[in-house]
Amino acid sequence: MARDNPVSRRTALKLTGAAASTALVAGCSGGNGDGNGNGNGNGDDSGAVEISPDETIMLKATSSNKWEGKSPSGIEGQENPTLALQEGETYEIGWDENGGSAQHNIAIYNGDGSTHNGKKTEVTADPGDGQTLEFEASSDTVEYVCIPHYTSGMAGDIELQ
Repeated sequence: MARDNPVSRRTALKLTGAAASTALVAGCSGGNGDGNGNGNGNGDDSGAVEISPDETIMLKATSSNKWEGKSPSGIEGQENPTLALQEGETYEIGWDENGGSAQHNIAIYNGDGSTHNGKKTEVTADPGDGQTLEFEASSDTVEYVCIPHYTSGMAGDIELQ
């Protein structure tokens, strides 16, 4: 009797097992904590940090054109930390240290990529004391960014609670 299918069940199972093993070793099996899934490439999977409205959010501009969290302590040392804010509350955010020589600013973006109520600071290499701004967290508040380096990934997500 002739076989209609030249690949036996045993061969098919061997091939399937080998393919699954290769995918697992290559890291193709799903969430391994190497990224946050927002596409900005920051690779930080620490989750959103809940920020109280009475805490000032301070960041450092790094030489690799990323934000590094300084305060409050929950974001300290994190690259482009995701901030969990309460809708309707007012927050203060800023940057006070430049880890390189590039010029930066900080702005709050809406979901359409525009500044949230015009909230942005001046572009400068020396942040001094004037690189903070206040904003009200609302449903269209989605990111804090450095406008000149936005396409380089100098942006962090804002999640509302």
